[in-house]
Amino acid sequence: MAPPNYRVAIIGTGRMGGLIEDELVTNQFSSPYGHFSAYAAIPETEVVAVANRGEERLHRFAERFGVQNLYLDYREMIEKEKPDIVSVTTPSFARAEPIVFAAEHGVRGIYSEKGLCASLSEADQIADACKTNGVAFNWGAMRRHHDGFKRMRDAIVNGEIGTPRYALMYSYTDIIKHHPHTLDLVAMLLGDPAPQWVEGRLARADSMLAGDSARPRSYPPYDADKHAFVPPPGEEIADPMVDFFRVGYDGGAEGLFIPMPGLFDIEIYGTEGRAYAWDNGEVIRIRQGTRKESAVEEKTIKPTGESPTVCTIRDIIRQMETGEPTAGNIDITMQAVEVQFGLAHSHLQDGARVELPVTDRTLYIPGG
Repeated sequence: MAPPNYRVAIIGTGRMGGLIEDELVTNQFSSPYGHFSAYAAIPETEVVAVANRGEERLHRFAERFGVQNLYLDYREMIEKEKPDIVSVTTPSFARAEPIVFAAEHGVRGIYSEKGLCASLSEADQIADACKTNGVAFNWGAMRRHHDGFKRMRDAIVNGEIGTPRYALMYSYTDIIKHHPHTLDLVAMLLGDPAPQWVEGRLARADSMLAGDSARPRSYPPYDADKHAFVPPPGEEIADPMVDFFRVGYDGGAEGLFIPMPGLFDIEIYGTEGRAYAWDNGEVIRIRQGTRKESAVEEKTIKPTGESPTVCTIRDIIRQMETGEPTAGNIDITMQAVEVQFGLAHSHLQDGARVELPVTDRTLYIPGG
């Protein structure tokens, strides 16, 4: 019997929609990376149409991947093509409306890039639409679907380092587009406890972290009248870079997010050992035992299987077929989103601790 054929539509024909494939060196484990190529690698899925608000990039995407059904209006595409799964790869400030529309118009699975949206109010609308309509949802925090990090999580959850106390995450990036990777990974490795509070600050353009590679739009001003971070003239994105911050989780564990340019490293310290992943998962090890003990055991984890992007899609299909929630379902996603906006509120309050969930749902951050 032939496998079921899931009709797929992609909204947003930029890098993560598929064009990023041409920028990367092919890697046996991480490829395919972009959405289109990942769907092409799964026999059960077929991309039947793509939509983009800009015609030039839409046609460039179509020529690159041979797509025939092109739309400038994603609403028209969803209504005509009736896809089972929709990928939303627009910038985050333009993501809420298509996700909600897709959820409310028969789409059964949604794969959204991150960040999720531009405000907690928008996030609430997304969560309500997905849950009300029973939509299988994952977002682009793909390390949750990375075999090496999944096995690292399993070792921690199974008690191989005792009770986790601190997660040290080393990365310097923007709050909306890229910190979902760090926030989701820390939460996942700790077993997804609910975040209780956050405190910290956003980076300043004149800080020592700025460096030569900082983009001007990485340090946007806050407009109190608009209750929003505002883009530079002529741009749409205002995605602040982030300085040091802390997150407290249910159960007492803490995440310490340390701004180190050029790194993506994480270390989890437990009562009976530690687990660490360096160089974006190139090195993953579990170290059992403490310095007071004569015997210390260490094991190395090597990832296997399909790419994280492919696994993210397969996870959506699994919920569609079995009803079992995805690993990155909308409730899990919302926990990271609460931290993002809670951190921005902490910054606006001179680094004060902000309890989660955030009361004010209107702060607007138009990220990438």
